[in-house]
Amino acid sequence: MNVPGNINVQLQTCYAALQAGDLAGAERWYEQISLAHPKNGDAQHLGAIIAHRMGQHPLALLRIDKALNISPTHFEYLNTKGNIAGALQDIPAALKAYSASLKVKPDYLVAAQNLGKYFIDNKDPKRALSVYQNGLQHHPENNLLQIGRVIALKEMMLNEKALAELDAMASGKNYPYVRGQILMQMERYDESVIENRNALAEPSLAANAFKNIMQALWMQGKWGEAQEHIDAYLDKAGHSVAVHAAAARLLDKADDSPAAYAMLAHSVARHGPQPEILAARARFKLQDGDMDAAYTDALAALTARPGDLNLMVDYADGALATGRHEEALHAATEALKVVPNNQFWIAVKATAMRAMGSNHEGHDHRYYMDTDKFVVPFQLEPPEGYESLTEYNTALKATLDEMHGLSEHPLDQSLRNGTQTVQDLRFAKHPILKAHFKALEKPIRAYMKMLGRDETHPLLRRNTGEYLIAGAWSVKLRKKGFHVPHVHPEGWISSAYYVDVPEEVADTEKKAGWIHFGKPPFPVMGADGKELGYEKIVQPKVGTLVLFPSYMWHGTNPLMQDASRMTLPIDVVPI
Repeated sequence: MNVPGNINVQLQTCYAALQAGDLAGAERWYEQISLAHPKNGDAQHLGAIIAHRMGQHPLALLRIDKALNISPTHFEYLNTKGNIAGALQDIPAALKAYSASLKVKPDYLVAAQNLGKYFIDNKDPKRALSVYQNGLQHHPENNLLQIGRVIALKEMMLNEKALAELDAMASGKNYPYVRGQILMQMERYDESVIENRNALAEPSLAANAFKNIMQALWMQGKWGEAQEHIDAYLDKAGHSVAVHAAAARLLDKADDSPAAYAMLAHSVARHGPQPEILAARARFKLQDGDMDAAYTDALAALTARPGDLNLMVDYADGALATGRHEEALHAATEALKVVPNNQFWIAVKATAMRAMGSNHEGHDHRYYMDTDKFVVPFQLEPPEGYESLTEYNTALKATLDEMHGLSEHPLDQSLRNGTQTVQDLRFAKHPILKAHFKALEKPIRAYMKMLGRDETHPLLRRNTGEYLIAGAWSVKLRKKGFHVPHVHPEGWISSAYYVDVPEEVADTEKKAGWIHFGKPPFPVMGADGKELGYEKIVQPKVGTLVLFPSYMWHGTNPLMQDASRMTLPIDVVPI
């Protein structure tokens, strides 16, 4: 390589290669520059960006730390460290870096946008709102800060204010998807459908807008209307592969398997066997019990687009279902290098280890899935103002009943034959819900203290001693209602709080409505030739809060009686 002598020219050439998408060329330039100028902070910063773009996040972190050792308060370096820490799912480090960048340069627009979005993505809209408000003091006309503030208000369930601010934005009409989400939370479903239909024309939003339309109609019991207009929605979205795949998966969730397969066939006829379609077909075949065909489709999808973590989900499940446990373990191990806190991949890793009946990296599966240690029931103490749990839960049930206004479960959730509240209950204004989250603090802190900290363990290494409730909702199951085994991919600690349970849960033989842990959502055969079942089951009791790792498979046995079972789950993340 012919290296110019001027360091600035070299850096500009390296940056030009990066901007052109020539990552290999940019990396070669960085290596030459770094060798000649090891103490140049801009060179190390650029090298960090290159490694980050290449997906080599640990290397990127090493390089950005070198840059910060040279210039510890460089606002751009700190912002880049936030990006890299975020990619490594190190939430505390990312927030620290972004905040430090803004402390050095309070009007740094990029860091403000990044920090605000990071708070939104990590379920902390209150702090996101503060960041956006501060940013707007320096950049009052910036659209991204303005819409960020609207989204933060929406996430806090301040829907009227969010809608008013969106209407006040000069570019407010350019955000029909956000408007549709706000209207959905306001239970103005027909208007939400209209706004999401307008958002179908935007390729990056089309699949999610389509899901929102179908979801709104399904949960109101208007599935016939959704089916009647599905072709019009697809026309509006331009018949993209992503929308076809989303449509097929939603049709399948609505128990319309023939229509789901027909949608896949329509997409193949139009676009060919694209990876998203092969992956969706693999999922359907897995559910149909055609495990080998599911694996074949999933493998073909991933082969066509190596490293795609979304496609790798269906591949890993197919590998587990067909006894290719080593492949599933390898996929999980590689995925966790990219997303080390993703709870699904921890579940896959532990499940593969359990199925093989062997150790990996010096541990057996119980290292992750110690149900006796990690699944802990707590009896909640009545919040202030209530003399007994009975009195409290009766009042809590009455409040939540008013919020269960829909007729069907969400299409993209684990529950079947039941309903789920639309709004995030963390931000509900009712006093009893505020009292509830305050009452949860004692058991959550007791659980974290009991867990302790271990830097080598995927659950325990994240224990900072502080937490944020990252989501709260209520589920009401009816006759034949249950939860399919699942994990919470973005959580840390998950829970079930029992507000009301039917009489049948007292039957210790049938165990209807009981919550079980460790059983995957599809058959996985162990080394002994037997299907992996649950490793622990807990009897629901009114007033009991069950805490457990978000990566632990959990589901419920179906209810049999014509009575409801109401819970108020939360997810917790460390801060």
